[in-house]
Amino acid sequence: MYRIHFAALGWANQLGHSDFKGERLAHILVDENDAIPSAPNVSKALREAKALGLIGQDSKAACLVLPSHMFQKASVGGRTCSVHGITGRAAA
Repeated sequence: MYRIHFAALGWANQLGHSDFKGERLAHILVDENDAIPSAPNVSKALREAKALGLIGQDSKAACLVLPSHMFQKASVGGRTCSVHGITGRAAA
């Protein structure tokens, strides 16, 4: 679940959204045996990360969202999220 948090931080755009369409997040979460986690295991890790407040409740495997209280980014990355239907909203 901490790897999910770090992935969200590392790939976040100006809105705090990290696009992981397809199975890209699962590939980032590969375990020590180079096994790609199953969809249920990715979902479980997402639930645990949400419960700890490491990612926002609206996070999905396709897009991790950082809580606004822990993320600010003014100049790097886009201001859109196709997963959540955000187009060009200014960073908060």
